[in-house]
Amino acid sequence: MKILILCLFPSLTHAAFSAGSNQPAFTLSDRFKATCPADISTISQFDPNLVNAANNQESDDQHTWVAIYRSSNNLPSVLVKDDFLNAMRIATTIQTDGASTSPSTAMDSFSLSSQIETSNKNQSSSGVKARTPVAVAKICPSDFAGKWIIENMRCSLKKEDTNEACDGNSEHSEAISICIDELILHHLQEGREFDGAIRTKATIHQGRLLDERGFKEVQKLSRDMATHVSSLDSSLVKYAERSVETLSKSPGARDRALKILNYLGRQDPKSEEEKNAEDDSNSDGDDYDPWATVKYL
Repeated sequence: MKILILCLFPSLTHAAFSAGSNQPAFTLSDRFKATCPADISTISQFDPNLVNAANNQESDDQHTWVAIYRSSNNLPSVLVKDDFLNAMRIATTIQTDGASTSPSTAMDSFSLSSQIETSNKNQSSSGVKARTPVAVAKICPSDFAGKWIIENMRCSLKKEDTNEACDGNSEHSEAISICIDELILHHLQEGREFDGAIRTKATIHQGRLLDERGFKEVQKLSRDMATHVSSLDSSLVKYAERSVETLSKSPGARDRALKILNYLGRQDPKSEEEKNAEDDSNSDGDDYDPWATVKYL
């Protein structure tokens, strides 16, 4: 495994330093900052429905959330716009204890103003103004023993707003990418296995970001509804590329790639027999119907 990494770095480093002037360079600052593990109150601030759903599940103490915030390196106009959109979101939804949000029809002005004020003026333990997260995600135990699943990858930023200076060519992709990297890093720091141990629930858009990090598409749909599964060999190659290429576009992305690569290099890959045995144990049989619990109208 270490030989593979050493073989990769010379060619990748040469490609990075010999890239033409048309290749984007690293920026001097990060647009986003991550908090992992994130406090459940910050997740509730993003969407209380996510917290209510998590509270109804078992082993909630093993759930780890990540929250992504805009850093102070963004333009003031961008931060003001986010605060305005967050205030509009609060103004058009009413939050009740244990109940899901619904359109507000009779919210009094005092309740509305207090929610907006609380959302915009919360103070963190360091005394810094706590903004509403722009993206969140969670890693928790899967339905299969010894497996973990990354799910609830949510982002309030628009997918349509492209930006070539961002990692993934949009702020939405960059925020989700940080969620994935931070949860992978937390998983590895806990001393857990990686090869085939992380399963994910991803959309088509998020699947592209997982492919860029070495995750493989599942071949059979299982009861945990996972779409991708981690691969040690593939992730070693992908994160080695990300650690030296200019497409990362931010110091934070490169730093996370180096940390993840450091932990991945300490792990031993599984044999084909072990992988096949795990695939059989996760297949649930040919008669399993993942849509059996779906209610049809």
